[in-house]
Amino acid sequence: MKSRALLLIAPIFIFSNCEKPVERTSLTAEQISAVKMEIQSIEDRYAKNVNSKNVDSIMTYYADDAVSYDSNSKPLHGKDEIRESMQELAKGFPKRAGIKYTVMEVFPSGDGSQVIEIGHYKISDPKGVNYGAGNYFSVFEKRNGKYLCIRDIQTPDDTE
Repeated sequence: MKSRALLLIAPIFIFSNCEKPVERTSLTAEQISAVKMEIQSIEDRYAKNVNSKNVDSIMTYYADDAVSYDSNSKPLHGKDEIRESMQELAKGFPKRAGIKYTVMEVFPSGDGSQVIEIGHYKISDPKGVNYGAGNYFSVFEKRNGKYLCIRDIQTPDDTE
């Protein structure tokens, strides 16, 4: 008898203690499209800096407290570690090759202060020789009116 009473009372107790969901603002399709274009512009500038091996300019992409994850290596914490890694990568980057980043999807927060980006990259030279490709995932946060990358991870496509 007690268990029956509990079964009847429990749902009432549970539902009466539920809080009303927090209302969130959401961006329109037009606003999301504008965010995607802004992120693509950031990626284009990043690619230009990578292609020119301009490590100082590459670093403007990252927040001071960014963490970068690369396949087969430990996470890089902060601009100093990321800079060191970029300097090493620049030494081995093929001379005539260029990297291109393509934003596939963006998922902005309701107020647009953060954006999750999913994209694809490709490294090739003007003759069409491919040096590699892969996917990446970046998280941006708007700081002082500018999106900065706070987390990123990339992984090469399986070429075997």
